[in-house]
Amino acid sequence: MREGRFAVGLGGVVLAALVLRVGYVMVFTRHENGKLYDSFWYGVTANELSQGHFFEAPFANSSTAAHPPLTSLLIGGASFIVGRHNGTTVQRLTMAVLGAAVVLFVGLLGRAVAGPWVGLTAAGLAAVAPNFWMPSGILMSETPAMLLMALILLAVVRVLRHPTVPSALLLGAACGAEALVRAELVLFVPFLLVPAVLLARRLPFRRRCVLLAVGVVASMAVVAPWVGRNLTTFEDPTYLSTGDGLALLGANCPQTYQGPYLGSWALGCAASIAGNEESVVSTRDQHAAVEYIEHHASRIPLVMVARVGRLWDFYEPIQMADADVNEGRPVPASLAGLGFYYVLLPLGMAGIVILRRRRIRQWFLVVPAGVVTLVSALVYGLVRFRAPFEVCLVVLASPPLVLAAQAVGRRMRPDTPSAPASEEIG
Repeated sequence: MREGRFAVGLGGVVLAALVLRVGYVMVFTRHENGKLYDSFWYGVTANELSQGHFFEAPFANSSTAAHPPLTSLLIGGASFIVGRHNGTTVQRLTMAVLGAAVVLFVGLLGRAVAGPWVGLTAAGLAAVAPNFWMPSGILMSETPAMLLMALILLAVVRVLRHPTVPSALLLGAACGAEALVRAELVLFVPFLLVPAVLLARRLPFRRRCVLLAVGVVASMAVVAPWVGRNLTTFEDPTYLSTGDGLALLGANCPQTYQGPYLGSWALGCAASIAGNEESVVSTRDQHAAVEYIEHHASRIPLVMVARVGRLWDFYEPIQMADADVNEGRPVPASLAGLGFYYVLLPLGMAGIVILRRRRIRQWFLVVPAGVVTLVSALVYGLVRFRAPFEVCLVVLASPPLVLAAQAVGRRMRPDTPSAPASEEIG
């Protein structure tokens, strides 16, 4: 496929994705349920930024770091461009634009991994998959996390093929930015950045170590301003977020260790400890959660299995689509996303086999699955935590679809020669 043809095709897919997301925001998100969840924090802090208040807690004048800052900065930036408006429509439309950007970079990632047809197919899947467009109408971290996941993986491909200082800088900066979206995704530094640089075998080991240092320093430089602000603002040591205590406390209590919400998270448990200064409250919550874990150690294996099952929709999948736990996602769309995911999952497994047989590197597309699984096992299980891997899944699911389409095309045109196995599909 010619470069221009790929660009036109990808541009059309991205435009269609943008129209779908904007339509979803304008027509459906006004029907969002009235549950109080993290979206409220992101929306309020983004509005406060436009008024000159830097991350102050809702309904209070105290500083907050309940979540890392990048999501609020991204949606708050729209207020500086178009002006502040009542409601959250402008912020949600900003998310829709970011969601279309996810589709763009998924297409570029697919092409970088296995050729232009895989790129266009992956972009098409990302454009229509409910688990991609639903977050575009919600003020949450999933859309920025997916966008940065695609950028990280593109940077990994570049490092593997062209291990240079700029490539290492790009990968490190992208990993640092991902940590500013969700704190636990700092794990992409040891699990993606480090192996990507060390596997650049065309370079001497000493040179790889230099590039590794460059990448790590770049990631640290990106998060350093936020970490410095937190260390000088809060009473107890705080790095990326004060939300870890709340997360652990709500995930380790009677409601989540047995019964219908096994492996989930309970707001009633998390609200049991009150206080004023966020870092102090977070420390207390952590201690309470650890104490509960120690007293119920025998339940931990079962709870961890349930958490992972919830993450991958193998345990209570219908419950995970319910309005009480899906945080702003319409139930019908959540159920559609569940069905779409169940179709993509075996295709993704087939894609791994195809890429391995064609000797196309794809380990970096599988690593995020391990990272999100580890996080859920240690914290709690929620479908939206799977968002970074959704990027990998549509890329992995594309090769079997492309090969199937090529097989159908050859049957319709018997004189067409078979494509050789190579580092591209299509």
